[in-house]
This record gives sequence, C-alpha cells and structure tokens, in this order.
Amino acid sequence: MCSNLLRNPTSHSRGLWCFVVALVVCFGAMAGGSVEAQPASTAGANAKARVFAYTLKHQPADEALALVQPLLTARGTVEVQRGSNTLVIRETPLIIQRVSQLLEQFDHPPRDLRFDIQIVRAGPKRYGISPPQPEDDALGEEPESELSEALAARLREVLRYDDYRVLAEAGVTSREGEEVTYALGQTYTVSFRSGTVMAGQRVKLEGFRILKQVQNPSSKGRQLEPEELFHATLNLWLDRPFNVVVTQDESRQEALMVAISCRRESDAP
Repeated sequence: MCSNLLRNPTSHSRGLWCFVVALVVCFGAMAGGSVEAQPASTAGANAKARVFAYTLKHQPADEALALVQPLLTARGTVEVQRGSNTLVIRETPLIIQRVSQLLEQFDHPPRDLRFDIQIVRAGPKRYGISPPQPEDDALGEEPESELSEALAARLREVLRYDDYRVLAEAGVTSREGEEVTYALGQTYTVSFRSGTVMAGQRVKLEGFRILKQVQNPSSKGRQLEPEELFHATLNLWLDRPFNVVVTQDESRQEALMVAISCRRESDAP
C-alpha cells in the first residue's frame, strides 16, 4: 500500500484528505453529543422568555402573587392586572409550566372553614377553678373552665406556665376570603379576614385582632372603648393547633393567650 502511495502522490493526497475529513466528522459528532447532553436546568436557563397571562376565576390575583414570586428566576417578572383579576408572567417555558400548575390548584371555588378559638389564661399551678375577677364579673364574663389536657400538655412543653384556663371560646364558620367579627362571651371580640387555603395545607388570617371590653369604674353602666390586645397576620396549618401569647403580667406570673385551630367544614366533627 505504501509503495502505491509513493508512486501515486495524487492518490496519497486524496487518502490523507479523507482521513482528515473523517477526523473532523468524528470529533464534530462527539462535540454535538456533548451539547445535547446538557442538563435540562441549564437548557431551561438559556431558553427564551415568553409572556403568559392567567385570569383567576375564583381567588384574588393579589394573593396568588405571593405564590408565584418565589418560583421566578432572576430575569422573570410578574404583574397584577386587578381590573381583570389576571397575572401576567414573563418567564421561560419551564417556569411558566410550573406556575400554571400551581395557579390551577390555587384557583378553586371558596370553601367553608371552621375556626375554633379560645381565650386562655395561663399561670402558675392552682387548685380548683379560680373565680372571675371583680372587673370580669361586672362584665358578666362566664366562669373559667379547664383547657383540654392534651393541649395543656403541649403548652407546658414550650411555655413556663403550668395551669391553663379557658376564659371564652367559640366555633366560627367562615368562607375563604370573608371578613369575620365574632363575640366570645361578653368580654372579648375577635375579627379577621380568612385567606385562601394554600396548597391544601395553610391559611392566612389577615388583620387578626382581639378586643377586650373595658368597664368604666367612674360611671356606672357606661363602657369605654374596647382595648386592643392583639393585632397581627397569622399563618395557620390546617388541623394543627396554633397558640400565641397576647399579653403577659409578670407581677402575677400570668399570661393571656389565644388558641386557634382551623379545618375544612366538611372535615369538622
């Protein structure tokens, strides 16, 4: 073969050229394979952004905004068109697909929720049920009752109080998105706006307030403006008790607490 190549340089040149072409084709195919094997996440990051508009039928777009924002990349954007209750998202197709699935789960018809609310006095170990205080008796407050032992045991694990007594309680049924104002006995009033159940597990209570009616000692029969004991936004997990300390009295080693639980009305006993 070598003698033929030496005798025929033209043939030798053609063979060398074919060999070089073969190398180029071979390494070109290998390079092309490495590009195709890039991770999907890298390919998604380099994908061209698209505009996606989603009009919600049942739930407010403002609440959906908080769900969408954590899913966006650094170059992604979202805006709310309140007039049409629409979210306009600019993102890659992969992110848009995830956002679309999340919004479909979120945009469900409003459901009924059951809230069980208790105003609880926590303090040192006591024997028997304490009688109402004179100021409470003037307001006609109902006598204290013992908190369920299961909930009291959980509270003792995280708080320094041993004794837990229920001052007032109520069961409230509300629909997602509704404003609620409810009197617990003759002393306390609770108000809030229930949000939408997120991913079937959590619900936000916006503007959760506890007011206490105050008796004016200097004028019989005349009541002062209610005292605001607590005002915040709460995030509740369904079917899990939520407890928060409202006020504390260090001199008496006591605290006032609110215990809340929430479940779908269809799951209520």
